Amino acid sequence: MDLIKLRYFYTTAKLENVSLAAKELLISQPALSKAIANLEAELEMDLFFRSGKRISLNENGTFLFKRAERIFSEVHHLERGLEERRGEGSGDLSIVTTLPYTFTNIIDSFFNEYPYVKCRQVPLSKENLQQFTENGKYDVCITTDKMVHPNVEWVPLFEEEIFLTVPKSFKEMKTGTIDLMEFDNLPFIGLTNQYSFRQFTDQFCKSVGYTPIYQVEVEEATTILQLVKNGRGAAFTPETSVNLYDDKIKHLKIENEKFTRTIGLLKHRYLYPTKISEAFVAHCHSYFQDIKKDK
Repeated sequence: MDLIKLRYFYTTAKLENVSLAAKELLISQPALSKAIANLEAELEMDLFFRSGKRISLNENGTFLFKRAERIFSEVHHLERGLEERRGEGSGDLSIVTTLPYTFTNIIDSFFNEYPYVKCRQVPLSKENLQQFTENGKYDVCITTDKMVHPNVEWVPLFEEEIFLTVPKSFKEMKTGTIDLMEFDNLPFIGLTNQYSFRQFTDQFCKSVGYTPIYQVEVEEATTILQLVKNGRGAAFTPETSVNLYDDKIKHLKIENEKFTRTIGLLKHRYLYPTKISEAFVAHCHSYFQDIKKDK
């Protein structure tokens, strides 16, 4: 089996259409059909269910497709690595994360050293996480959810405290701390309950016997602090999102019990890391080390 035949199979399986696959591969449809037939003969097994122009993978084809996907992901990373060696200090970087504020600060300081890097933030969806763990489609994942998987390594970076953020006008703000059980003067503002941070804070509140009443639920985290500034309510804020220089709000330490989460990296164990991705991982370590020193 050679890579050309495998590429023909992989593209056809992905599109489930021989005509479309032939166009993408820039070969004729008969030539593609013949190449796939030769591959099936070489392997001594059928790979597709066929119905007119539409085709779909059978069990054998599904087995081969999953492994071909990993092979071509490895080839892609190798090509990137070679390209990177031709252009020192440049390259592409794809980062899976749902920590917008943290991501913004990290990548902004990273650009000071690597101004020619092209960076893409990828939402941390179930599908994208699977593509990362199974195929190494993206370079690195920044998350607060520790994952145990044979293909990835979890690297903890920073344990951050969660604060209660209130408007400057909040009368109890002078103490700098808050007992949630005594907090009933302001409604809450937060993300909708499909977000992991909301689920995390809800679980904490439940563990201490407190039930926050949400008046506003949003999809965009930046909206939350703006509404708090306007005096519309209170919100839970992770330490890395705290703005100490904003005089319109106050971040209060929660007294009830320790309220923290761990920010970490997921790195793929088996795929080629580019020099840029390795530099970014090293930068993440130094970034959070600096935060620890300033605490």
